Amino acid sequence: MKAIPRRVIEASLQDKGFQKYEKRDHRFYYFFYKGKKTIARTKISTGSQYKDYNIDLLNMMKRDLYLNRLKEVKDLLICPMDEGQYIKILLNKGKISS
Repeated sequence: MKAIPRRVIEASLQDKGFQKYEKRDHRFYYFFYKGKKTIARTKISTGSQYKDYNIDLLNMMKRDLYLNRLKEVKDLLICPMDEGQYIKILLNKGKISS
């Protein structure tokens, strides 16, 4: 899997229901469902060495976002997974309730 540019990751997260919270050298993205912050969140580092996210960093995001496979992370960040499909994953795992 190729690295994904940080700018692509951040834009995609915001398009799919995540809201950004900034703290010094990191940005935190929390997923909101029905207007409430959920347990699903991830951290984006803003350092110059993190302009692209490699497999190791994407694996960390996979855990944070409650996804099972790197392909799901890629699908969420570069499409074709939309917000509704991500919500279904979180509902099936019991991480959010309807």
